[in-house]
Amino acid sequence: MATTINEIIKDTLELIKAEHLNLTPDNYSKIFCKVAKQKGVIVEDCQKVDKYTKKLDPNIATDMKRFSISNVDELLAFLVAKLNRANEGDALKMVNTLAILTKRVLQAITLLHDAKATSLANASLERLDFHQNLQSIELVKEKWFDFISNYDDSYLKKLDSFGHVNKDDLEAMVRDLIKIMSKDTSTELYGALVPLIIASLAPSIASGMNDELASIGNELRSSPDALGTPALQKELKGLISKRIELDKAEVQKKVSALDKILDDINKKIFELIQSSNVSHEQVKVIKADLQSINFEHDSFENVHVKLLNIASSLESETKSLSEKMTSNQETITKLQNRVSKLESALLVAKQEVKEDYLTHVATKRALANELGRVEDAFMRYKVDYTICFIDIDHFKMVNDTYGHEAGDVILSTLGKILRKYVRQVDFVGRYGGEEFLVILPSIDLAQAIHFADKIRAIVEQFKFLYKNERINVTVSCGVAQRSLEKSKEETIGSADSFLYKAKEAGRNQVLPVL
Repeated sequence: MATTINEIIKDTLELIKAEHLNLTPDNYSKIFCKVAKQKGVIVEDCQKVDKYTKKLDPNIATDMKRFSISNVDELLAFLVAKLNRANEGDALKMVNTLAILTKRVLQAITLLHDAKATSLANASLERLDFHQNLQSIELVKEKWFDFISNYDDSYLKKLDSFGHVNKDDLEAMVRDLIKIMSKDTSTELYGALVPLIIASLAPSIASGMNDELASIGNELRSSPDALGTPALQKELKGLISKRIELDKAEVQKKVSALDKILDDINKKIFELIQSSNVSHEQVKVIKADLQSINFEHDSFENVHVKLLNIASSLESETKSLSEKMTSNQETITKLQNRVSKLESALLVAKQEVKEDYLTHVATKRALANELGRVEDAFMRYKVDYTICFIDIDHFKMVNDTYGHEAGDVILSTLGKILRKYVRQVDFVGRYGGEEFLVILPSIDLAQAIHFADKIRAIVEQFKFLYKNERINVTVSCGVAQRSLEKSKEETIGSADSFLYKAKEAGRNQVLPVL
């Protein structure tokens, strides 16, 4: 039992702290009883309110349920208030006085020029005059509560576009609006229109109105009110008409130039189709001409007709060319076979560029490309990576002792080991003669060192056989993590430096050591 009480005390203090309550006797007693009830523990002090309530008159007990009475002090306060209200005559006077006050408040609301509030106030007055009972009063209370909860005066913000309006005072608001509406804003309006009018006068295609635009622009900026004068309005109409005519003339000029270009293209395409031995230079000229055309106005009727003529010529001559090519199908088939052979050879060549012929891991060029890719992912998305240099110890001695063929066998076998034990997302390549580099994305330094040491142990225990003779092989490794270095180059340099130190320290080891 002591343990349970201690748990209740502990939970009580934690709950008071969580609810940001002051640690007062009342708060502690209230929360303590609440926690005890949740844990199913009966505490005599917490049952006092229920014990005394059962001894009260049922009507008083029922009335008490409307209040959240949780301790004896609150119960005593309720009973004192109940005794103070025992004089029914004074209570009745108070009720009548409050009813009259409520009516006066409702009558005042009907004068506040709010349609919804006025309607609800009139309905409430009718209830108080003719239907005075508890159910009716409760209904009125709920209606007013709904009105307050849903009241939205955001529509008043629409007045902000006219200027500063005092929306907290209806009389002041009307006074502000009258002041705003009576203000002459024509000068301000003309001033705002001047830049738009000047911009609209400038020809969209042609030029040649600079002096006139500068003159009328200066006049409008210095005196925006002049927009309201008939003389200036007439002048503006004349300038608009002139701008339209200049644009029309410029469009006609550009269409004529386009017609000439399309005529030249039509002739060149026709000559190209007619000839079976068109030179490469002629094709380049036609391509350049096509690229130089400006098709911004290709909706004009003349341009459309020219393009239809070209299309008709192409359709006719292409049909003739197709018939000639069909008659030479044998030649085309031979060319296709030759192209297929060239494509296969190209694919092999590309594969050789990416894959080392001896070890079947990536070449140094492919390694450089992959390093660039993972570096880009690191700079863009902070995807870290670690690199690991692996170098065969005393490889020159192996070549000198057993021959280069034995060295090739060891290199090829080490390539197989690396390809077997790297993950699918890792990248392994031959960096130099007997040196390999492994890129380990999303791997930190400790994990990479573990991987390198695993490879080192596998190589040390592996049986490298050449002509039935076992050759003992070990490797040294240097590891560096990109996020711990300033650049990709420094990461490679750091890993290479650790490899060199591993060689100096006796070989067959991984550096750094964590």
